[in-house]
Amino acid sequence: MAVKYTPDQQRVIDTRDKNILVSAAAGSGKTAVLVERIIRKICDEEHPVDIDRLLIVTFTSAAAAQMRERISKAIQKRLEEHPENEHLQKQSALIHNAQITTIDSFCLFIIRNNFNEIGLDPGFRVADEGEIKLLEADVMEKLLEDAHGEASPEFLHFVDSYSTGSSDQKIEEAIYRLYHFSMSYPFPEEWLEARREDYKVQSVEELNDRKWYQDALEYMDTVLEECRKRIHKALEIAQGYGGPIQYVENLEADLQLLENMGKARDYSQLYDSFTYISFTTLSRKKAEDVDPVRKDMVKAIRDEVKKSITDLKKTLFPISPEDMLADMSVCQKAVDELVTLTLSFKERLDAAKRDKNLVDFSDMEHFALEILLDKADNGELKPRETALELQDYFEEIMIDEYQDSNEVQELLLRSISGEDKGHYNRFMVGDVKQSIYKFRLARPEIFMEKYDTYKTGEAAKDRVRIDLSRNFRSRREVTEATNFLCGQLMAKEVGNVEYDENAALYAGASYVEPQDAGQYATELLIATDSEDESQPMTEKEKEAVMVAERIQELVGHFPVTDDQTGEQRPAKYSDIVLLFRATTGWDEDFRRILTQKGIPVHITSKTGYFQTLEIQGIVNLLRVLDNPLQDIPLYGVLKLPCFDITEAEVAMLRCAAKEIKEKMKKTTDKQFLYEEICQYCKEPPAQDGTVYDEILLQKLAFLLQKLEQYRRMVAYTPIKELLGFLIQDTGYDTYVSSMPGGDQRQANIALLLERAGNFEKTSFYGLFHFIRYLETMQEQEVDFGEANILDESADVVRVMTIHKSKGLEFPICFVCGLAKQFNQMDARASILMDVELGIGVDCIDPVMRTRRKTMRKNVVAQRMKEDTRGEDLRVLYVALTRAKEKLILTAYQGEKLDKKLSDRLYLTMENAQKLPFSVVMGSACYFDMVLSALMRHKDMESLLEERGLPYEKHQLPYGEIPLQIRLWQEDNALEKKVKETGKAAMLEEALSHTAQYADTQLEQKLSDRLNFKYPYAYLEGLTVKTTVSELKKAAFEEEAEPAAELIMTAREPYIPRFISGEEAVQGTQYGTAVHKVMELLSFDASYQNVPSDKVYMGKIWGEMQTWIAEGRVQKEDIACVNTSRIASFFHSNLAKRMISAKERGELYREQPFVLGLPAHELKEQYPSEETVLIQGVIDVFFYEDGELVIADYKTDRVEQAIELEKRYRTQLDYYQRALEQITGAHVKERIIYSFALAQEIGL
Repeated sequence: MAVKYTPDQQRVIDTRDKNILVSAAAGSGKTAVLVERIIRKICDEEHPVDIDRLLIVTFTSAAAAQMRERISKAIQKRLEEHPENEHLQKQSALIHNAQITTIDSFCLFIIRNNFNEIGLDPGFRVADEGEIKLLEADVMEKLLEDAHGEASPEFLHFVDSYSTGSSDQKIEEAIYRLYHFSMSYPFPEEWLEARREDYKVQSVEELNDRKWYQDALEYMDTVLEECRKRIHKALEIAQGYGGPIQYVENLEADLQLLENMGKARDYSQLYDSFTYISFTTLSRKKAEDVDPVRKDMVKAIRDEVKKSITDLKKTLFPISPEDMLADMSVCQKAVDELVTLTLSFKERLDAAKRDKNLVDFSDMEHFALEILLDKADNGELKPRETALELQDYFEEIMIDEYQDSNEVQELLLRSISGEDKGHYNRFMVGDVKQSIYKFRLARPEIFMEKYDTYKTGEAAKDRVRIDLSRNFRSRREVTEATNFLCGQLMAKEVGNVEYDENAALYAGASYVEPQDAGQYATELLIATDSEDESQPMTEKEKEAVMVAERIQELVGHFPVTDDQTGEQRPAKYSDIVLLFRATTGWDEDFRRILTQKGIPVHITSKTGYFQTLEIQGIVNLLRVLDNPLQDIPLYGVLKLPCFDITEAEVAMLRCAAKEIKEKMKKTTDKQFLYEEICQYCKEPPAQDGTVYDEILLQKLAFLLQKLEQYRRMVAYTPIKELLGFLIQDTGYDTYVSSMPGGDQRQANIALLLERAGNFEKTSFYGLFHFIRYLETMQEQEVDFGEANILDESADVVRVMTIHKSKGLEFPICFVCGLAKQFNQMDARASILMDVELGIGVDCIDPVMRTRRKTMRKNVVAQRMKEDTRGEDLRVLYVALTRAKEKLILTAYQGEKLDKKLSDRLYLTMENAQKLPFSVVMGSACYFDMVLSALMRHKDMESLLEERGLPYEKHQLPYGEIPLQIRLWQEDNALEKKVKETGKAAMLEEALSHTAQYADTQLEQKLSDRLNFKYPYAYLEGLTVKTTVSELKKAAFEEEAEPAAELIMTAREPYIPRFISGEEAVQGTQYGTAVHKVMELLSFDASYQNVPSDKVYMGKIWGEMQTWIAEGRVQKEDIACVNTSRIASFFHSNLAKRMISAKERGELYREQPFVLGLPAHELKEQYPSEETVLIQGVIDVFFYEDGELVIADYKTDRVEQAIELEKRYRTQLDYYQRALEQITGAHVKERIIYSFALAQEIGL
């Protein structure tokens, strides 16, 4: 039966002689439509086209192979209908050489056929990614070595300003990033040279012509517009029933103020406007019938607006025009040097690649561009002969996944199209909402430029846009949930994608209607803390348990549609996928929990290969063969089964080495482990001594013999052959195959052998460089990912990243880890880069040791944040649209849930369809985004009422979409027991008739084993190492009165920070900050006899600013410290004694220690022969008359000193014991200083 296409799909298939942009939403059948268009062009009766006259560019090699196969099958199907058709027979032969390819392969095709035009050796080789990273590292090392040797003033100033400590790592990172940024442009040297001009500004008036300044004004307009909307909302509340009518005049004045602020465009005017802005004081008039909640809401909204204006001033207009121009001049020198270094790096790297006859993927695009285009001195681009030939040859250029193109690819494909000749033959298909490769410097802006300019419908002439918005993948419940969320979150201001009626999904798939209306509704599952925390779990573990239990409910019960039969059947494990933004840090917890629950699981990951036990073991052996004087790798080798040297034997070895050293009275530094092994074998200890062991001696002799044998092989054996021999000779393959997951581990070893073979094809050779190759891959985060051994038909739950899932579909899709924080570190570096706005740097004076952010850097940082958040939204869209029938979103919140609900509720009060710009940009994780959108959903009302939070309905033009919000807690013990008892009864009844066949002997054996009781249960809780804090807590809990558990304390009402204006500071955070300040304070003589607390506070504050400027602490880390409390401390006798000790050089602060104690001293039932290591950090101790005084700072909020004495006596006992044991001195006094009580407490 012929496929029936929608009118829009038919237009895509039939439209000819135009540049066509197809905006194809997720699940819209774009691949099928593209194949049909190709077949129709091939089989056109009037103008048939040969398949090799079409250039079809895909994003990946796998996609290209799949496209070729589908086209080939379509041709074969036509041939079966018309076997005599010679044209189709010809296409069947041509398909194998047709240009259905990736952009890299097409560039390679151009280069191999025209290498002579650019003077390239025809024997060039495409470099492996790891090889290029290694080459880059070598070039970078030599570049900086030469630069340090030349020691130009510009370079030294740049390094002093932007490097950290003695390392050039930050400089290297900046050069690498700028180099890779430049390579995404057609002419990288020109782009780099243009960056020198970014900071050359002589007057404020010149700013108006700069792109980055215009971007700053756009950001200002966005923020001001949102502030106006908020004031309008405040006015609406003030003028409504119960509103503070007395504030109306103030709010109207605010509105006028905001209207005037946005009119200026000149920096000087805007600086004055923001510097001297003055909001009116709220009226103090009394008004009747004013609802205090509404009054507080208006004040809170107004405070938020004022904060937004303050933040805007700090970001865009922080300093006067004169100071801003001066900063630009200082920064220009730094940028100029960075550009010089980057150009030199590029030149050297290009030369190194030419020397080795290598080409990387970036070179392919630029070499192809060089072959195709000439650039005149005036900048005009003209096609060269090869480009003209390709323009004539290709009938149409089809580009899939067009949203992921970059500037180089765009210019390259345009150069071979017939557009300049009036022959519009470009066919571009993609979905900008699925552009999720910004980290690869993809430019979705290229797609959006055409999306905004190409016409739709009959009005289109040479350039036409066709939208495919009907989704043939998902149930209506999935598409509506996606529209509900993305319709509020995706806007032009964030990521340049407007989710409107043209971008929305429209359900087109045919499914059986459910009997239960809510059966396929999208779910939000929120894991919370249970009342019974007797077995505490991490947040990730709780979410994993929640997901596992939901999977168990679905499998075998939930109806899904079978792909083959089209009939409904119960869900299987293989119908389910768990998607994460990144699996790192989540995969092992979910693997363990799901496996414990009996759920088969497979994790697809591109990372983690180098961290696997089997790879670490064999790589350690390689490291030791290259250089045996490496203790950590050698220790790993000792643990290999072929050598089987235990920890106790290693301890004996080291004790023997220590004895020999003491006998010989050596005072040299410690020996390497390898030297100790050699010494033990060459001069064994006395046989009657405690450190002699015949078996150990034999093991070590065997180890040295094998290492010597292997090291001799290194000189003449190829890496792959050497590696294979080591694996066989050590029995390593047998060892790893016997471990859990042996098949996977063997596959990982096989992959390492394959990589070793690939390495041998590179320009590097030898074991040393192979190890560097592997280490560079790790350092540059170029991980192989574990070998894939999964059978596609395996009935397992799949776990993968959202990026990995792109292009795939699953009946049931969990999107997990929504509460994981977004990574925002990139926008906080000293040197920032943006492909459009250029380079943003801090203004640094290394002499005065001052650093301040510049307006330009702030603008670049803001653009980076917006682009990153836009990418986050597009990744979310991809995740939501993978589901065919059931979409489930999951997150852990715990006790933070009420706070999140309250904050999101106040932030989303506006009735506009789109969420405010600040709400989207201010979201710290996907859960914040989703929760903000769901505040407009009717089902949120019951949850808010349940949590005791106020709620106002918001009407949106979405209707009531099917969505369920469920809170989850781990089942309590009683519920579990009821469930288990019920299952046991059913099982007993089902198996009762089998009793006559029982094997009583076997039954007894099983009973003995199953009822076995561990004889050393009394040792539960005995650990090898513990901390003073844990011991203190245990002792304190034992002394606490049990009756305290019966006392119920009143729950304090939660007031959101949006209303209160307060930033929450956790107790641990405050305590850590105070301890850091007390550690760094100078305690010099100037702190003696200070006349007042204000002077103390000034001195303390001055020191804190110095630490921040020097980078010793971050401002936010100590911002919560109350300097008046610190000032009070200096009035104490303890402070005076510490100052005196500092003058004598006898003051010690934040001193770590490790103390070994017999286990029975912790608990009587523990054996005395066991040793427990106790570690801790002593806040301060000092010598006084040859004896010791210990002091401990406490920030606990207490009413009386006796509370601290009870709470911390055990801790100070251990401090005293450790210090006396380590120093041999007597502790004469122990002091607790309470900052809350401003009091010394002697113990």
